[in-house]
Amino acid sequence: MNPSDLRENQQIRTEFGFLLLDKPIGMTSSDLVLKAKKTLGLKKVGHTGTLDKAASGLMVLPVGTSTSFSQVFLGKDKEYEADVQFGFSTDSGDREGLVVEDWEISKIQKWYQESLPRLEDILSKVSSWEEQVAPEVSALKVQGQRRAKLFREGISVPPSIRKIKIFEFEAGEFCPEGFKIRARVSGGTYIRKLVMDIAEEAGIPMCLKSLNRTKVGKLKLEQADTYEALLLGKAIIHPPEEILDIPSIEIPSTEVKDVFHGKKIKLDWIPTQEFLLTSPEGEILAYCRREGLPGSLSYKYLKVFSKI
Repeated sequence: MNPSDLRENQQIRTEFGFLLLDKPIGMTSSDLVLKAKKTLGLKKVGHTGTLDKAASGLMVLPVGTSTSFSQVFLGKDKEYEADVQFGFSTDSGDREGLVVEDWEISKIQKWYQESLPRLEDILSKVSSWEEQVAPEVSALKVQGQRRAKLFREGISVPPSIRKIKIFEFEAGEFCPEGFKIRARVSGGTYIRKLVMDIAEEAGIPMCLKSLNRTKVGKLKLEQADTYEALLLGKAIIHPPEEILDIPSIEIPSTEVKDVFHGKKIKLDWIPTQEFLLTSPEGEILAYCRREGLPGSLSYKYLKVFSKI
């Protein structure tokens, strides 16, 4: 299929919606966004939280006007599966970083024989951790510059301390080479920094050998299209109502035009702080936020979606 045919086929269904894609290892999140735009002939594609270049897994990319919902996903729980390597560490905590330590096999085996029970004890307490110092090699910015750039230039900046929640943490399949992790954590939690902190307590260098994001909120990796499907133009753009987990209020058809014109309509109830207004046909008309205390019927439009 040539690009012009693809754009014509996509035109009706690409005004808004979400791509669910399985990002391959070795590609940045920005690279995936640009590839989606170019391959599917889309004008506007965003993302709802990046994945490191060395990581793979689920990315949720909003299309067109659905980029208004990007922030909704940043705070969603994320689930990951990872392979951790013993005796090797980098400044970033994954295979993309600069090597810090690289132990000989005999030294690793000696530690493994003597200290595995201590490691298991440390791992049993990880789920109680509530704070994390963000890794120095990260995309976080300090006065407009990435921490990674400043760190590697030797410029000292204050640590970024973040509140985190670890809902589930499982570790197993131990061997002298390493072990596996499955974790469900709050948005913004760095798995590679968890591994770096575990390594420091255990007294052995460790590194993420692989990291795969398997869930974002209720969305699962199994629902995602592969990168190969994207390249063939077969990636599905899911309608917002299929992806969003935001309560909605259906309004009468006689008031739909008022919403499109930005006029507030009277509501008898508001379900949550943020909500959607929909037509009787299920079309999303507006993204709204309540003003005032719970129980208030005052609200404002965060985004009114033009009629297609």
